[in-house]
Amino acid sequence: MKSKKILLSFIGSNDAGRLIGKNDGAVITAMNNEPFDSAILLWNENKEGNPKFSAIVEYVKSEIISRKLAKKVEVQELKLTDVTDHNLIYTGLKAFTDTLPKSEKLLYTAAISSGTPAMQVSWILLAESGDFSEQFPLRLIKVLDPKFGKTKNVEVKLETSLPKIVRLKEENENLKKDLIPTAILEIEKGKLLIGRDEIPLSPIEFAYYRYFSERNKSGEGLEKFSGLYIPVKFIEKIYQFHEESFPVLDINREELRRMIKNGNELSASTFRGNISKINRKMRESLDNETLIEIFRITSEGKRGAKFYGINAPPEKVLINE
Repeated sequence: MKSKKILLSFIGSNDAGRLIGKNDGAVITAMNNEPFDSAILLWNENKEGNPKFSAIVEYVKSEIISRKLAKKVEVQELKLTDVTDHNLIYTGLKAFTDTLPKSEKLLYTAAISSGTPAMQVSWILLAESGDFSEQFPLRLIKVLDPKFGKTKNVEVKLETSLPKIVRLKEENENLKKDLIPTAILEIEKGKLLIGRDEIPLSPIEFAYYRYFSERNKSGEGLEKFSGLYIPVKFIEKIYQFHEESFPVLDINREELRRMIKNGNELSASTFRGNISKINRKMRESLDNETLIEIFRITSEGKRGAKFYGINAPPEKVLINE
């Protein structure tokens, strides 16, 4: 069976074509240069200037269909708040491409000539790192501008076509880590920030997140909680963290104080409920599946004997005393 060729590309201002009285942009030119079965166009709305990118992407989609350059065209808005921020672009791009089906019957090509320089670099990192797919690599092309001669699609090879960005796997992994924002716990203020986003945790939820952040920083890894109750030592830590961040909320610790005094354990259902609330607030605040997966409190294992913790790189968790 013949493989299906799919073009991936951001939509840039150069793709406006006849909307601004100019010739075809990079995306349409790339599809004129070689056949594709379908295209997926990624775009982000501009707050200023005309035409809007919502208009450009619809124009490009219409042109592709009317010229029969592909049978199917999908558009996807990434909703990036800063199109020059590698952190936002890379994580958003990876989160989207993770949803794409991968198989030997699907050949993906990313055209990197459209979009900002940060978008171009993000495509390169995605392909070179294997984050797109280790088994089915992402092909990269750039479009040779007709003003420099006959246009054609040039396959991107880092050793020949572009500056040396990534050579060794270790270097690549370090660079990817640099693209992840830092989770900052402000102990005195009782605040959790992930990048620029504040996660609105309640005092008890903040104490929980600090507990697992402390384990993450110390390299202790995930912690196993078994049975119907959580040990008193966990309650003691939560009490301590709650008191350090919220000293005037003494009445809110009364139940914890009573449990510690009487040696009572915390019910597993209450524990799981608080974990779920933390992760839900993180999901509502971040709206980015990749970051949510990195910083949420994860649970692994069977019900009644699960391991809980944060899988973020320890250097990406900062606890400010």
